[in-house]
Amino acid sequence: MSQFIQTKKIARLDPIRFIGKPVVTSNEAEMKGEGVIPSLWQSFNKHSIIEKIPNKKNPNILAIYTNYESDEAGSYTFAIGAEVTTINQVPTGMKSFFIRECPYVVFTTRKGSIPEIVVEAWQYIWEWSKTNKRAFLTDFEVYDERCKNPENSQVDIYISVIGDFPLF
Repeated sequence: MSQFIQTKKIARLDPIRFIGKPVVTSNEAEMKGEGVIPSLWQSFNKHSIIEKIPNKKNPNILAIYTNYESDEAGSYTFAIGAEVTTINQVPTGMKSFFIRECPYVVFTTRKGSIPEIVVEAWQYIWEWSKTNKRAFLTDFEVYDERCKNPENSQVDIYISVIGDFPLF
């Protein structure tokens, strides 16, 4: 295991209601520099999208990966937004998602610059995925109070897995 990535087991989370701004992309497009994730983040921050999401459950920002075409090689929906208490009001240009209950493994990045630590963690997760069974339901990143300084942040990444999973 990387000395910079911590893993821990989360048995199950309660279902999560989410509202956010979505795009469809693929890891191939993102790695080739043809992706849309950086521009979505830029737009999200520039236009204070988080402030436009009603009924937020907490101040955290979530970035979700869902509607996987297949696995890490296929397309998926990426959305940035927040956990909400109800999805009765979805602002124009946003979409609601329901993150269902399932087992997750949580990867915690080292502290550092957000783009750097998140890419580093995903590279580790893709390696880890070669010998572990991901569910490819919904995976998500949590940007909480540890992310106030984008140059010295720490992010949790929740990966949906299949079946019972051993503790690390």
